[in-house]
Amino acid sequence: MRKLIIWDMVTVDGFFEGPDRDISWFVFEEELENYIRATQEYADTLIFGRVTYELMAAYWPSEQGWIADFMNKIEKVVFSRTLKSADWNNTKLFNGNVAEEVSKLKTRDGGDIFVFGSADLTATLMEHGLIDEYHLGINPVILGKGTPLFKGGPNRIPLKHLETRTLKSGVVILHYAPESRQ
Repeated sequence: MRKLIIWDMVTVDGFFEGPDRDISWFVFEEELENYIRATQEYADTLIFGRVTYELMAAYWPSEQGWIADFMNKIEKVVFSRTLKSADWNNTKLFNGNVAEEVSKLKTRDGGDIFVFGSADLTATLMEHGLIDEYHLGINPVILGKGTPLFKGGPNRIPLKHLETRTLKSGVVILHYAPESRQ
């Protein structure tokens, strides 16, 4: 079965974006790019909620470089009840039951499935126990306000620590898995 991995850059105080969707605080440098290349080497599908999809689809098609090539080439699935079309290269649109569709995606042959951003989608995936790993890049900044990655839910999810990597930039990357997956 394929792994579903949440990968997000977050602030020390837990926000994945600042007010007005600001992500200018992301620390991005060569060491982080190398980490991304290594960990996403086995990925072959990205899933998004509508808001994150629209932001990504507006940005990546005109960019260049390894990450842009990865983002534009990989299979993408967007979950939305309001979006009418998804025109970004290799994108499928689903407006049905998220848990059912993601469960089906996980049973297909292929590599890892990643979720970037998409806090509402992440909450739904957490609620249904579909996340296999959480990869968090903790950035050395406190925003004080913004959009939290974890919006709360009905259940506590105990996590098992898998890995910690500290980058020279001060970003600390944490990998966790739900204890139920161990």
